[in-house]
Amino acid sequence: MAHHAVEYARDGSRSVVVWVRTSTSMSTPSGRHSAPRRMRAARGSFVARVCSEIARTTAGVRGERAARAAARVDARGERARSATIARRASASETTTTTTMVLPFVEDRYGGVIVDDAMFDAEELLGGDPVAFARALDGSVEAWRARGTRGVWLKVALERAAHVPVATSRGFVFHHAEKEYVMLTKWLPEDEASTIPANASHQVGVGAFVLDKETRRVLLVQELRGPAANRDLWKMPTGLLEAGEDVPIAAMREVMEETGIDTEFDTVIGCRHAHVGAFGKSDMFFCVGLVVKDGASREITIQPQEIAKAKWATMEEFLDNPHIEPGSHAWALHALCEKWANDEYAGIRANKLPLGFGRPGEVYTYVAHE
Repeated sequence: MAHHAVEYARDGSRSVVVWVRTSTSMSTPSGRHSAPRRMRAARGSFVARVCSEIARTTAGVRGERAARAAARVDARGERARSATIARRASASETTTTTTMVLPFVEDRYGGVIVDDAMFDAEELLGGDPVAFARALDGSVEAWRARGTRGVWLKVALERAAHVPVATSRGFVFHHAEKEYVMLTKWLPEDEASTIPANASHQVGVGAFVLDKETRRVLLVQELRGPAANRDLWKMPTGLLEAGEDVPIAAMREVMEETGIDTEFDTVIGCRHAHVGAFGKSDMFFCVGLVVKDGASREITIQPQEIAKAKWATMEEFLDNPHIEPGSHAWALHALCEKWANDEYAGIRANKLPLGFGRPGEVYTYVAHE
């Protein structure tokens, strides 16, 4: 018997060898010379069958391996897709929960000012109080972390729905105007608030108008208010507007109430009281005005506020039954007479540079030298 090695397959890492056992002789004497040929033919046929079978087996193995490889590729692809989806979901969640800080400017005292006129609230918040609540919570947390002291929150009238959101988070009213409400919140927990209170004073003017040519003074009776319906003749009075100076306000009130064009001369005196509307204090400036050269003396009353107006003598002005002797009004009336008689110069109003590196001018009130 002989053993023959047949290499039938190679898979890239190893050779597979089959040993085939065959006979070296035949039993029939007459076939002595033909036996080797028949043996070789049989052996070749046998080996061919074995190789064919092994090739089919190998093809099956390779197919299975290819299928397993494809499955591994599919699995890796699926894992990659799952990871991508997870990353996107995480990114989406992170984006959704990112804290938004409302736009603000810093003040000069360690605080911040949020004015919704500085940004498009509709675009930023969509007009949604819930979105505003989230933004305000995140903003307060961020400001407190950075050491912010006071927060000024200005809310426009059209976004009044944000006000209860702010008050529920500790903001309090500071002041209000026609177009907005201002709220504040003090953030430090270990010290008292130093946020200044709302404006504490209203400022009024009374105009003592002298016609130097006739030595007469301008008096009015009011149509409405505490001075109305009392037969009270008084000097024109009124309140200053925001950004208005005392001399300008006095001349404006006279023009509005009587139509008389005047010019400022002096501040005769001032009264400070705490009887203003809604608990406010009150500053009242008595101002000396003179009729402008060439201006008309014809009175045109303001019908919405003034019932009567006239030019009166100094005696009529001083002989007023409503003015109690020794009162602040009595003292100011006496100074008006002295000024009209050139016995008292009053307080001069000088318009001087603002200074401190800032542009503009301001009225400065000093005694006449």
